[in-house]
Amino acid sequence: MGWYRPKGAITVFLSLVSVLFLSLICTMAESARVQGARAKAEAVLNMGLFSVFGEYEKKLLNQYDILFLDGAYGSGTYHSDKARLRMEDFMSYNINPGKGFSGNTFDPLKMQLEDCNIKGISLATDEKGEPFYQQAVTFMKDNLGTEVLNKLLKDSDKAKEQEEAQKLYEESDENNGKQLEELKRQEEDRMEQERQEAENNSGEEELELPAEPEEVPEPVENPLEIIKKIKEMGVLALVLKDPDALSQKALNIEEIPSGRELEEGNLPIIKKHDGLSGDVLFQEYLLDHFPDMTSKKKEGALDYQIEYILCGKESDQENLKGVVNRLLLLREGSNFLYALSNQEMQTQAGALAAAIVGVLAVPGLVTVTKMALLLAWAYGESLLDVRTLLSGGRIALEKTAATWKLSLENLGKITELLQEDGSSDQKGLTYREYLRMLLFTGKKAQYPMRGLDLIEANLRMEDSTIYFRTDACIEQIKADTKWQVNPLFMRLSGAFLGIGEETIKFEAEGVFSY
Repeated sequence: MGWYRPKGAITVFLSLVSVLFLSLICTMAESARVQGARAKAEAVLNMGLFSVFGEYEKKLLNQYDILFLDGAYGSGTYHSDKARLRMEDFMSYNINPGKGFSGNTFDPLKMQLEDCNIKGISLATDEKGEPFYQQAVTFMKDNLGTEVLNKLLKDSDKAKEQEEAQKLYEESDENNGKQLEELKRQEEDRMEQERQEAENNSGEEELELPAEPEEVPEPVENPLEIIKKIKEMGVLALVLKDPDALSQKALNIEEIPSGRELEEGNLPIIKKHDGLSGDVLFQEYLLDHFPDMTSKKKEGALDYQIEYILCGKESDQENLKGVVNRLLLLREGSNFLYALSNQEMQTQAGALAAAIVGVLAVPGLVTVTKMALLLAWAYGESLLDVRTLLSGGRIALEKTAATWKLSLENLGKITELLQEDGSSDQKGLTYREYLRMLLFTGKKAQYPMRGLDLIEANLRMEDSTIYFRTDACIEQIKADTKWQVNPLFMRLSGAFLGIGEETIKFEAEGVFSY
């Protein structure tokens, strides 16, 4: 008995429908494959960016608690292509999972990176160091409590009050000097007039009996002349115990970021922190990460680094001189306010002014001289204050009768008193705390770049970062990639329908920042 084998048959209609269904299935599969490729492209790009930024400069993190990628990669020569090539290398391992392994691997997506470009970048020095400022404030905000921040804000208010007192002192000193000069000129004119009258009367025949000589008062030491000479002297020699021990370190302004032409990024900086609270936190960051004149650790390009941030001069000595002058003004304002409020000091100054002026007939000269004595007295007390601060002592922000050291009798002997060890206030502020007040009232917009100056100069002293440049430090990258995927499932339907293969292309963008 033989087997019955019927012949198979299919209609033309069913054949056409089958081709259409097969094409639909292949199209859906290809579409899913392309969408998967798009998702993978974005993931690969993000992983590439993440991997690039994972190569941050470790010394910046260890020493200054900030994250930046060295775009020069230790060479000192910056170009964005260096980061792009590193990113492409990292991406290649995710594009082709089998890279670096022997044997065949199956990848249904089979993506190809056609092009990779860095569209935007931001550097640490952009917008006068804004990325550095933002990172520093973020770090301090994460590590300081609310109570500490509130205390710093109160200290900022006190600094403003001291600044107002300082302005009052400067205005009073300037006006008093003008008034003294005018009164002296009037006195000279009066004496010249009397001399001429005496000469005119000398030719008259009538002889007059000589008048009884007036009793000449004993001369009184005028401390104003001594203070005037002291102000012309070098201030550091007055307030330092050992001026010869001053640091000789200096920077080359033309080589640091603040003084040279910088690389520039083209991305806008995201400003999460600004205003008073941001400035206060940034200034506290500076105090935490940079030494000053009284610090024990002095291993950087400059020894007096907070002083540099305040003044921006080339050498340690110039910066210290600038800070000392500002401290003197700060203390003069506070001391002058106290002198004006102390009735006993007013009385002493008035009595000495009357003794100095004597019988001179110029109206108002005693009052002006009294004010000059109070100003000079405040200046002398301020010299003692600054010397105490530089020696490691403390000085109260506002003086009392117990904390005021200089008597009016010793004002003329101030240079001798400066040679002695000054007494320190137990509850006063230290030199570093006074620097905080100077930071509050200084040119805040210049602090970020000066901080970057010091970071670069300090790191360049180490062999491994000798070519380090802060304007090569990358904070943010925006990248654009172009991809292509060759058809896989569409080949089958294309063979039936006679459609040629067409490469699928798409783009992916990614942004990463610290």
